[in-house]
Amino acid sequence: GTPDAVRKAGFEVHTIQRADFGHGSTRNLGAKLCADSDILVYMTDDAIPTDADMLRNLTSPFVDSKVALTFARQLPKEDANHAASFARIFNYPENSIKTTVHDIPLRGLKALFCSNSCAAYRRTAFEKVGGFPETLPLGEDMAITARLLEAGYTTVYCADAEVRHSHNYTSWQEFKRYFDIGALMKTDPWLKANKLKSSGEGLRFVISETKYLLGKGAFFEILKVPFRTAAKLLGFQLGKRYESLPRSWVKTFGMHRTYWERAL
Repeated sequence: GTPDAVRKAGFEVHTIQRADFGHGSTRNLGAKLCADSDILVYMTDDAIPTDADMLRNLTSPFVDSKVALTFARQLPKEDANHAASFARIFNYPENSIKTTVHDIPLRGLKALFCSNSCAAYRRTAFEKVGGFPETLPLGEDMAITARLLEAGYTTVYCADAEVRHSHNYTSWQEFKRYFDIGALMKTDPWLKANKLKSSGEGLRFVISETKYLLGKGAFFEILKVPFRTAAKLLGFQLGKRYESLPRSWVKTFGMHRTYWERAL
C-alpha cells in the first residue's frame, strides 16, 4: 500500500522492475527524477527515523560548502539479535565524525565508510564525481565516498541524525554479503587501484564483539563468533577471486543475484 499512500500525499511514484534494479543505477535515476533538488537524500524502506528532527540534523552540515555527503547513525531495531545490535554499536558511535582525504592514510577503508540506508548528498558534488558507479554488486556509497574525498570534499557522519536499521543475518547470509564486498574490491577501479587496508578493524571487531557478548551473558552466542567470522573472511576472499570461479558458484555465493545475472 506504500505507493498509494505516497501518491495521496502528493508525491510522484516512479516504478521499476526488480530485474532492472541496481544499487548505483537506480539511485542515479532518482537523482535525475529530482533534477531541481540541491540536496539528494537516499533512504531504504527499512530505515525508520527515531524522531522528527532526523532530516534536519542529517542536512544541517551542508551549511559548510566543503561538505558533500552526510550519513545517519543507525541504531538496532527492537527485534535485533546480539550480533546485529553489536554491529550497529561498533560501526555507528555516539559522536559525529568529519572525514577528509587526509584521513585515508590513517584510517584506511574505514575513512570510506558510509551507508545509503540513510544518507544525503550535495548535488553539485555528486554530479562533479559522476554520481554512483553503476557496475558494482553493492557498495556504491563507499565508492562515491572515495571519489568525493579525492575531489577535496568533506564527508560527515551525523550521530544526531538517527534511524533504526539492522539485519539478523545468518552466517550464510554474512558469507554472501562479504562475497559481494570482495567482488566490489575487485570491480571498482578506484578501490582496486588504491588497495586500502582495514587497519586491523576486523580483529578489533571480533575482540569487541566477544567482550560485548560476555557483558550480556550471551555465552552461547560467543561460540558463533568464530563461525560467523570465518564465513565473512571466506566470502570476502572468494569474492575477490570471483572471476576464477564457475558462474554457477558466483550466482549462488553472491547476495545480489540480479546484479550477477547481468554481470556474468
